[in-house]
Amino acid sequence: MLMSVIARCAESVATPEITGSRVLISGLTSTSGFDIARTFADHGARLVVQSPDDGPEMTELGAVLAENAAEVRLFNDPLTSDEDARRLVQTTAQDFGGLDAVVNLVSVEADAIAALETMEDVEGLVAETLRIPFMLTECAANRMRLVWAEGMILNVVRIGPSRSGRAMMFADVLRARLADMTRGLAEDWADAGIRVNAIAPPSSVAAMSGDVAASDADLATVALDLASRKARSVTGHVLDAEGAARRWC
Repeated sequence: MLMSVIARCAESVATPEITGSRVLISGLTSTSGFDIARTFADHGARLVVQSPDDGPEMTELGAVLAENAAEVRLFNDPLTSDEDARRLVQTTAQDFGGLDAVVNLVSVEADAIAALETMEDVEGLVAETLRIPFMLTECAANRMRLVWAEGMILNVVRIGPSRSGRAMMFADVLRARLADMTRGLAEDWADAGIRVNAIAPPSSVAAMSGDVAASDADLATVALDLASRKARSVTGHVLDAEGAARRWC
């Protein structure tokens, strides 16, 4: 799904309604997701950021976000189980009185893809990759519905850089399963005004044509616009975010 789906909904990324909005960002690391968190912070959102990292980089990140965000809370507990995901969403919703937007970041390392031997291995890794984002989406959507809050959920899945045939096959299977999951969740929660979209790695065809994964700045541009009123009709799509920051700056 091309970015034109969103581009038709917005002429700019000026989104004053983001000020004070309650945003959960999961899976942020020192190398992935900083621009997303900073963009919401710069718009005055109230942020909960979950990261498996607890090093000095995250402390510095928290200080940077606090400069402009209405509120920032950092959680360093890893999300290794469905119960971890439920607890994070419940804690965030209780502390903030609800949620308006959720961005879940998931990365698959190149080493994990290189170790794949059979199609069963591929399917297993895809299922494990999507398990926590699925649970976070279900829990967050349920919390939004309980307080009659329309909201946005974006699942972003990235894979380590590789142009091997195995990596391209994995990306294609991942995109297909992510598309199925996204459509299903979007349909399940549409009546509650909750929108679910995703961003996936480039397909094998796109990768062979020279397409590269979206940058953090691209992801931040798309996430912010999806959280705005301008994109309230966009749901159920796997979006191509590559180059979004350049096109919309």
